[in-house]
Amino acid sequence: MKHQLKELLERSISDLGEAKRALHCEPELSLSNAISTLKTANVGSLVVAEGTRVVGIFTERDVLLKCALQDIPLGSAKVSDYMTRNPVCVQRFESIGNVLMKMKEGKFRHIIIIDSYGNLEKVVSQREILEYLLNVFLTPDNSK
Repeated sequence: MKHQLKELLERSISDLGEAKRALHCEPELSLSNAISTLKTANVGSLVVAEGTRVVGIFTERDVLLKCALQDIPLGSAKVSDYMTRNPVCVQRFESIGNVLMKMKEGKFRHIIIIDSYGNLEKVVSQREILEYLLNVFLTPDNSK
């Protein structure tokens, strides 16, 4: 099983298949609209982009740690003031193991996947990686 796990962790992050397309917004989006989008779309993050260039990520953790219990005018405050700037991004050929290590070291739960030109492709969460690994290990063929 250890050998099988090592092989899985060496696979490309693109092997996860079709992760949800990243929701993105402009830096000028109001906090109110950003939080509403997170809730309505039932996602944990919004990629903040200027055109196709990623400049930040706004996550439910940002809401809790930077916005909650603060006296912030949500309708006029901008995402750019509360987002995580310069988030870690990886390309689709990065290994699942390396992606998990970056997430562990950076203490974040979402990672942005970009193409070879630096354009936003999608966001992958720790949950999606865990589901992928569990699906591989818990299929009837692999349970022996």
